Parts: sequence; structure tokens; C-alpha cells
Amino acid sequence: MNTADASEIVTCPNAECGQPLRIPAGEFLQVTCPTCQTSFTRRPDKMAGAQSPTQALSAEFQRKAWALGELILAIAHESVLLAKRQAPSAANLPRKQEWETFLEFLKVLFNLADRVATFHVPINEYLQFLDALEDAVIDQMNNAFRKQQGPGYDEVPVKVSIAAAFDIAQKTYQPYRFLVTEEGAEKGRYLAAFSEAVAAVMGLKGNKAIMTAASMCARSSIGAFKGLMESVEGHPPAPSGHA
Repeated sequence: MNTADASEIVTCPNAECGQPLRIPAGEFLQVTCPTCQTSFTRRPDKMAGAQSPTQALSAEFQRKAWALGELILAIAHESVLLAKRQAPSAANLPRKQEWETFLEFLKVLFNLADRVATFHVPINEYLQFLDALEDAVIDQMNNAFRKQQGPGYDEVPVKVSIAAAFDIAQKTYQPYRFLVTEEGAEKGRYLAAFSEAVAAVMGLKGNKAIMTAASMCARSSIGAFKGLMESVEGHPPAPSGHA
């Protein structure tokens, strides 16, 4: 909502807060809610000088992008725990290797969320929705780490690594052509490629138990994403079945 003094009112995306916030209009900002301390990225409706007819992202899909980001992170976290339980040697992965495993799950979950969202987001809002989803995942990860590490926390490494993971996800998984709501050989190849990548990054290439668990997590996420996108308020359903 724009106002005459070149400011606008936005709502804190934290579902437990929802505080209205007045910010400068038309600027790319990192906003921190003074009530709950949630930090989030605010993109302008349209960059200055842009010729694209892209419509401003509606409040409904702004909320759903944030909630979908929460759901993606919850499923990725639980999926890593499940994968680690499949082999004794994976129980104590080095921190770097565990982070890389987490990113492998993020890649496929982002791609699956993208595929589900195509059925629900209007085409003239779609690219902005994907930007908002990427921002939501980055912002929520940084919010979590900032709480752990305090005011000196550097958010750039997480922002760079997750943005790179999303870019890789599109290049790696988008070439597979299938309807996300249907089964078929192409979807099987897609899930096999993903599950093999998870096992490899865990240092257990070809481990059938890990690959089966990874594929199961990816499959079950589809219904959760669909349920969220079909919901009225955009509240994420509990990611049950992933742990």
C-alpha cells in the first residue's frame, strides 16, 4: 500500500507477528521488524526504468512465498537427519559435508516448489514469486544463524551459497520434463539423479538406503507444497512424514 509521502506499509512475514511496518516506497531494502526482530528482504514492485509488464507480487503470494520458504527449510532439515540415519558412517558427518548435504536437498526442494507453484501463481507474478521465495529462504536461514551467533554475524556467506544452490537447481533439474503431480519414467530419472547426488555428497556414493530415503523425502514434499499453495492463508502444513 503506497502513501503520499513516498512510503508504504508492509506486513512482517512472521505469521506469529504480522506487525504493519512503514518503509520507504520503491526501494530494495533489508527490513527488520522491531517487534519480533524478523529480518526480511523487500523488493520494489518494479525496478526504476524497467519496461517489463510484470505485475507487483500480491500480498497473498508474498505470504505464501515466506511460508513456502519455511516449509522448504523444515523439510530439508528433517531430510538430512533421515538420510544420516540410513548409514552408521553418516551419523557424524563433518559440518561442511552436512551443509553440502543440506544444500542438495534445498536444490531439489526449490525445483519441486517451483514446479508446484506453476499451477497456482499467475504468470504475471511468477518471476517475482520465485525471487520472493529465494529471498525468504535466505532471510530465514540468516535469521536463525543470527540468533545463534549474535550481532556480529556475517550474513553474506549464507546468502551467496543459497543463491548459488537455487541457480544450480534450475540448471540441473529444470531440463527434466514431467508434470510434478504425475508419475512416469522422466520423474523417476529426476529423482534418481537427485538421490545419487545426495549419497555422493555424503561420501557414500551408491548407498541404496540413503538414496531411497532421499527420494522418499522429495516425493512426499510435493503434497506438502501443494497443500500450502492451495491454502487460503498460506500457513504451511506440518512437514510430517519426513523424519
